[in-house]
Amino acid sequence: MSPLRLSHVSIRDILIIMKRTSIIVLVLLAVAVIISAGCAPPFSKELLDKLEKNITFAAVQKEPERYTGKLLMVGGTIVDTKNLKEGSRIEVLQKPLDGEGRPAMTDETGGRFLIVTSQFLDGAVYHRGRSVTIIGEVAGSKVQPLGELEYRYPVLTAKELHLWSPYAGPRFSIGVGMYRGF
Repeated sequence: MSPLRLSHVSIRDILIIMKRTSIIVLVLLAVAVIISAGCAPPFSKELLDKLEKNITFAAVQKEPERYTGKLLMVGGTIVDTKNLKEGSRIEVLQKPLDGEGRPAMTDETGGRFLIVTSQFLDGAVYHRGRSVTIIGEVAGSKVQPLGELEYRYPVLTAKELHLWSPYAGPRFSIGVGMYRGF
């Protein structure tokens, strides 16, 4: 048996390998940054840091005046949007929030609340069924009709508002050939 021989590797070959490796590392790093940016919360860090995290929606629903001035993150499904002289008012069916702050797709709810803002929010965009999350300041409550009863809605003044894109579910496609969308 002959001894094992190593092929001759030049410095030039090593530099080429290092260059290719660094390009791959940079591409992977860029992809990681883009992916993590897509997962960033839709609210400013400044407001997120000021949130009252130990106050539940159930507590606010029960005694809204007790929490006046407190900053909360609440979300749910839009029931109705009304434009008023002083801005817009959105009626929302509260839902629990996931880790990103998006309302969960569930029938679980703590009741309804109102979002008020001085902005004009078009009802064609902020329409029934859309998911919304706000960071808002509790501004007390408002009693108004809900069907045949008088309902006390907690009122939150929007500091930041995020309207979520409709959830289309996971999208997978495997195939060979041509596809022409409609």
